[in-house]
Amino acid sequence: MASREQARGELRERFYRSVAETLALLHTAPGYDRRAALAEIAEILASTMGLPLVWIGRRESECSELGVVAAAGPAADYAASLRLSADEHDPGGRGPVAIVLREERARATSIDAPEFAPWREAARRHGFGSCIVAAARTRDGGQLVLAAYSRDGGPELSDELLDWAQRLADELARFWDHQALLERNIRMSRYRDAQRTIQRALLEQPHPEAVYRTLAQALVDIAGAAAIDVFVADGDDGMLRRTALAGPMADAMRRLPMPPMHADGPAIPAPTLAFMQGSPVVRIHPADHAETSSMWCTEPLARMGAVGCWPLFAVPGGGPETARVSIGVFVVVTAEPDVFDDEMCRLLDEIAGVAGLALEQHDQRRALVLEQERQTYLALHDDLTGLPNRRALDQYLEGVLVRAARRGRLVAIGLLDLDDLKPINDRHGHAAGDRVLAEVAARLREALRAEDYVARLGGDEFVLVFEDLENEEDLNPLLDRVWQALQQSMVIDGTTLLMSASLGIALYPMHAEATASGAQLLRLADQAMYQVKAHKRQRARWWSLPPRDGSVELPDEHDDRDLPPYGKLAAELLGSCMRLLESCMPTMIETFHAQLMTHAGVAKLLRVLPADGTNVIKRRLSRHLLALLRPGLDLASQRAKASQTGFFYAACGVEEVWLLEAVERLRDLFAIALGAGVHRDQRPLNIVLQRLALERQWQLESMRELQRRRVAVLARLNTLAWSAESYLELIQGAVDTLVAHDEIVACAVGRPDAFGELTYEAVAGVAFADYLRALRRGDTSPVRANAGSPEGAGPSGRAWRTATIQRCAYYDSDPAMASWREIAATVGIVSNVAVPLCPLPRTPAVVLTIYSSYAGGFQSDDQQAFVEQIKTVLDLALMRLAPPRPGTALLPFFVRESWRAMVVTEAVRMHYQPVVLLANGHVSGLEALARLHEEDGTIRLPGSFLPALRDDDLVLLFRQGLLQATACREALAQAGYPLKMSVNVPAAALEDSRYVETAAAILAMSTCPPSSLLLEILESPIGTEHSTPLALAGMQALKALGFSLAEDDLGAGYSSLIRLRQWPFDRVKIDQGIVRQVADDPLRSLHFIRQLIRLGHDLELEVVVEGLETPGLIEAALILGADFGQGYALARPMPPEALLGWLSEFRCSWDAACPRTALGALAAVLLWEEQFVALPVDPVFWRRHAETSRVPGGYPHRDGRISDALVDNYAAMHAASVDGPGHAAYRTARAKLVASLVEHVQVEEHYGDE
Repeated sequence: MASREQARGELRERFYRSVAETLALLHTAPGYDRRAALAEIAEILASTMGLPLVWIGRRESECSELGVVAAAGPAADYAASLRLSADEHDPGGRGPVAIVLREERARATSIDAPEFAPWREAARRHGFGSCIVAAARTRDGGQLVLAAYSRDGGPELSDELLDWAQRLADELARFWDHQALLERNIRMSRYRDAQRTIQRALLEQPHPEAVYRTLAQALVDIAGAAAIDVFVADGDDGMLRRTALAGPMADAMRRLPMPPMHADGPAIPAPTLAFMQGSPVVRIHPADHAETSSMWCTEPLARMGAVGCWPLFAVPGGGPETARVSIGVFVVVTAEPDVFDDEMCRLLDEIAGVAGLALEQHDQRRALVLEQERQTYLALHDDLTGLPNRRALDQYLEGVLVRAARRGRLVAIGLLDLDDLKPINDRHGHAAGDRVLAEVAARLREALRAEDYVARLGGDEFVLVFEDLENEEDLNPLLDRVWQALQQSMVIDGTTLLMSASLGIALYPMHAEATASGAQLLRLADQAMYQVKAHKRQRARWWSLPPRDGSVELPDEHDDRDLPPYGKLAAELLGSCMRLLESCMPTMIETFHAQLMTHAGVAKLLRVLPADGTNVIKRRLSRHLLALLRPGLDLASQRAKASQTGFFYAACGVEEVWLLEAVERLRDLFAIALGAGVHRDQRPLNIVLQRLALERQWQLESMRELQRRRVAVLARLNTLAWSAESYLELIQGAVDTLVAHDEIVACAVGRPDAFGELTYEAVAGVAFADYLRALRRGDTSPVRANAGSPEGAGPSGRAWRTATIQRCAYYDSDPAMASWREIAATVGIVSNVAVPLCPLPRTPAVVLTIYSSYAGGFQSDDQQAFVEQIKTVLDLALMRLAPPRPGTALLPFFVRESWRAMVVTEAVRMHYQPVVLLANGHVSGLEALARLHEEDGTIRLPGSFLPALRDDDLVLLFRQGLLQATACREALAQAGYPLKMSVNVPAAALEDSRYVETAAAILAMSTCPPSSLLLEILESPIGTEHSTPLALAGMQALKALGFSLAEDDLGAGYSSLIRLRQWPFDRVKIDQGIVRQVADDPLRSLHFIRQLIRLGHDLELEVVVEGLETPGLIEAALILGADFGQGYALARPMPPEALLGWLSEFRCSWDAACPRTALGALAAVLLWEEQFVALPVDPVFWRRHAETSRVPGGYPHRDGRISDALVDNYAAMHAASVDGPGHAAYRTARAKLVASLVEHVQVEEHYGDE
């Protein structure tokens, strides 16, 4: 008997020693892998106690099955074979483990007990005698199970160990929750980093295959997913096609059967189900689901904890439901079963939305490319004949001349003009004339060799290009073939017609320098052709070559010379016929205008002009042509004017091909005016045509230069899109970039206020600023988003309502612009285009309106592509930066500019909020908080004016704040209050050397010791993007100056636990947003605050709790272990002149042992229980703790307002506590007490504020 007792005592001693060793392990530094820790704990228990088996299991929330997480001991293989459940209807749900899971209290069981029957035979084979099982709930509703087995014939695991086993299980659950929180935060940080990487990559507008690869690779490489499998529906075999697969489990995933697009019945694969129903599908422990492939039950897939399938849409969420068509699905495989909580699901929704948006925009770009290809073909080909046009010819000639120079061969460029097409048009109609032109084009194609080229310039002019000629004589047979083809009669509408033509030929390089351009050769051919055409009645040959000296070969005695278009002779020749030209000009203008109106594109532009606009255009054109004909015109003057005119045409939306056609019509008109009559001198016409050709060339060059500038603007916007760190920085940078472009006179970004009026938060350009000033004076109308008002009929309002790009081509003629016509004329605005920026599809966040001093509203093909790409880049940038939600405060541009100007003035004053050492109630320091004092006496808080400031402004604000804070600290120190002073700095300061330089300069001029100064690093909205070596170097530089550093807003949405551990902080401040949640969810919030406090202390950091606005919050922060407190319940921020009086009068103290508020009492209960469960498993310790620790007992007797039920619940918990924390009576009483306290907390903390 003595030996048995001795064995039991030794077992108990070993158990206590193993528990102590285990508890020490559970309080290791954060970041310790929880599953590895549980395996180590099982090993400690098995080896220290000499047990054959110890295992730890996990039951997930809403799951009855139990999985073994760790097992140790010689019989560890027994644990691997267990199939256990909490459901009593399952075969594995009737044993001791299942009973403990349901009853939630520890239990010792002999293997001879009836409930052990299903496992008895296996247990005896392994030599088990008894087992002890304890279970504890985790925060997510799951359970952890600890099971230990004794040897048969050895000391039994008796009831006296139950309480220690339960305490150990509870500690394991707390450790699990603590580590799970850390892992979750780290995991969410990784997934958010992956999200930002994906968003940044998608700004480059990749191909869909690249979208899928980026999605998969980022979620694996950065987020740490076990596998990402991406499927798309682009085949006709009914199966989803794998398009990307990455991760450690990729090979195993590749062995799975491909999922179909559609399936029926109860067993539908998860990817198929997600694709079919268009919503995410999550499977915890996929091996346990009937519809999954049997491959999931084999290694290594059997180890996977969860699978989530997210559909991808052609139009992401937010678009019309009818448009939401699944185009694919991406599968996320994780080792952890608890990954897919609400926050993770929302993040994956966002990632799917980003990918869907990129895919949609690729489809739009592809459609745009196809349309551009179609438009390019149309732009390069003549509609009537299908031949290349002048634009295509210019491109072709560039290559032709290069090839000729490389091969040393000749090229002949001929300009062919039909001699008598006008009479055919007049007699038979233009339709007959068009058929003649089409027939001529067909004959020319047939007559030319395969290597030759034919294009139509317009009207009745064609260009022939003959390549690879050895000498001039090679032309004769080629031109004879062309002539023979043209001489054949053609029948049009029953009428037989005979055609004749005139052809001028220029040879390269015979008739031009080696550096000559195609345009120069065309001018030579043009001159030769007109000389032939002018003498078509007397000529012996239908074509002519210009000789090498520049003259034109003619068959008769007349010999004109190719005159330069400028100079004395040109002036004399043009001067002699100016009276004729001036008299012809009105008729020419009318004819030219009438011809333009027959062109659909040009007519559309001209029709937007008001009634008097046509006459203005005619007068302007008349002046321009007369200037072109001016005898004394020089090359530089004409080129400058032509460049300006080309820019004007391009900015108004004129296409290049339209310009070419218009110039050809002018050539015809000048030929009629100056070329009529056999004996008329053709030299003035020669000069005019040369000048007109140069005009055309320089205008085209100007139009193409404008296209290059648009590309440069887009490049700058793209850089801004991923570098901007805030919404306001993005939109202001965007409008500044755009307004620097010559086509744009002003830009504005706005969104509707509560009344539907657009409030502009970013403005660039004097014109729109003038409009806003007029609006403030009441001299013009606002812009609205409402459909029912005239002010909502403009492009900006329509863009907001329709989520599509809207235009005003001309203010003076657009009825919708009547409200702003007068102010537009005053400030120089002629047209605009409104671009809805939609980070979510078809859901505008803001409207970007681009204003121009040119008509058209950005309607040419290139302008439309320009505007579409602006929208694409800014949509994705807004998605990355989380734009303002509807209803959030608007910050008008003028207000923002006013505040920015005030930052460098005395309008910025620092107010100071005390920071109190909670242990003794003494003031330990002050936080300097900026206030903006406006002229009307309004005091602005940082939350309102900080978003208005740019990087440069923030540096100036930091300088102001640090100067005032050091001066205040010195004054207080001299008065006997040597307090620590803290100043806020943005996270961006860590990478901006100006902050370190500013701080060093201020310290150099101050007597304030650096050790008394603390810089609080504000959280960045971009999160861990500041976790860079450069940022760490910035922190080290500040530390080197002597500053202490604090991380502000610990626990906020963007806080980084990794950064907290890695960076050299001295203090952390728990985000007041968490503190404010206490009134709504007291128990969970206090637990979270306690964990953050412990986390800070584990990292040897001081912990400050902000937002202490009630006495209860002060007590709770003190009791939960915070070092410092700050908030309105202690002191509000105050100006420096009020500090001395307040400091001299402030007296405050709290007794953590006797809370006076419900929240303090609840915190005391949580802390009391934390200490209680940490006691040795001995009733003596429990009784002593219940009797001497009166923390929870003070509050109920504070006054007569406390309910009797609460007093009774206190008494019941204390009475039950003598039986230990694992006793059911204690746990029941404790739950009732906590529920009662929560009710009192919500009365005191929440409703007491009203």
